[in-house]
Amino acid sequence: MKNLKKINVGIIFLTIILNTIFIILTLLGKFESNILVCLSLYIIVFLPKIIKKIFKIKIVESVELIFLIFIFLAQLLGSVMHFYGLIYWYDSFVHFLSGVLTSLLALMSLLLFKKYNEKSIAFNVLYMFAITLMIAAFWEVFEFTADSLLGGDAQRVLATGVGDTMKDIICASLGCTLVCLSYFYECVNSIKLLISKFLDNIKN
Repeated sequence: MKNLKKINVGIIFLTIILNTIFIILTLLGKFESNILVCLSLYIIVFLPKIIKKIFKIKIVESVELIFLIFIFLAQLLGSVMHFYGLIYWYDSFVHFLSGVLTSLLALMSLLLFKKYNEKSIAFNVLYMFAITLMIAAFWEVFEFTADSLLGGDAQRVLATGVGDTMKDIICASLGCTLVCLSYFYECVNSIKLLISKFLDNIKN
């Protein structure tokens, strides 16, 4: 857990440094990024800690790590540094990865709430899909709200309508499918590969 805490602090530090650099470059006219999106990142990156402080909710370091990885890839690299525009497949990759991460988050939540049963394979897989689709839907709502308030077009509504939104959800579903298939294979064959080792680390 101490190593995870150090990794989380490192990601937060790197995110803040890079975000600040691109704000300065934008203000100097050497780069073009949405200042409001950049400023919001200072709050979002501390969201798990803010939630823990205000609501007295215990958020384990591994959950915070999943959140920080996604924010780093999606908002910093994707929105602030324009990876979405520079790399045509980057948006699909991020949403695919989000499906992988949220699936692991779902399994982790079962363990943390002491509801995990290794014999209930079908339920666990269904639960992973449900959580992944729920978070994917909430993310699209967040993007739409951010676009409306900040004047952006992260969902590319102007060009594609709902097409980009559906692609994002499908990519997240594919990421979830990969994790579910790996999880199912490991459980049925009673072997410990990536998913089982991940669960063992959480248990310990």
